[in-house]
Amino acid sequence: MDLSAIVSVVQATIVPVVMISGSGLICMVIQTRYGRVVNSIRQLIQEQRRFQQHDRLNGPESDDANLRLERLKNLDTQILLLLKRGSKLRWALFLTFSSIVSFICTSFLILLSYVFGLAIVITLVALAFFFGMFFLLVGAVITVNEIANSYDAVSKEVKFARFELQATHPDLKHR
Repeated sequence: MDLSAIVSVVQATIVPVVMISGSGLICMVIQTRYGRVVNSIRQLIQEQRRFQQHDRLNGPESDDANLRLERLKNLDTQILLLLKRGSKLRWALFLTFSSIVSFICTSFLILLSYVFGLAIVITLVALAFFFGMFFLLVGAVITVNEIANSYDAVSKEVKFARFELQATHPDLKHR
């Protein structure tokens, strides 16, 4: 084994390492979004439970029963939207981690092709890299779709806040 051959193998394995690093950074972004969605779901469920506990203690026919019912409906709608977002982010994470596994396999296959000099391993290298890129692409598309849909939950909350404000302060006009 001469030095130039070793250098060429190291150079060939650098591309998958760069792809692994980039995919890892993307995973961190997706994981942060996923964590926020999960925390939001937990907070909304907690708020739902507080409303239900209040109704059990005070009876469902309190002064603000209609407003409370609308809030419960709004919470349920938001939770459903967040569950859909969480599902998308979970798939995006799965696919992005799958791309990392594919890029790791690519590095090992490059090493095997050099050590054993088998032509079939070169085909496997190309396939592993292709699958890594494909998984990364699909994961990115799902993430972009989730980002586009993330505005829906916030707009539902704003719409309800305006409804609530109008119900409690009918003389107040909003823009």
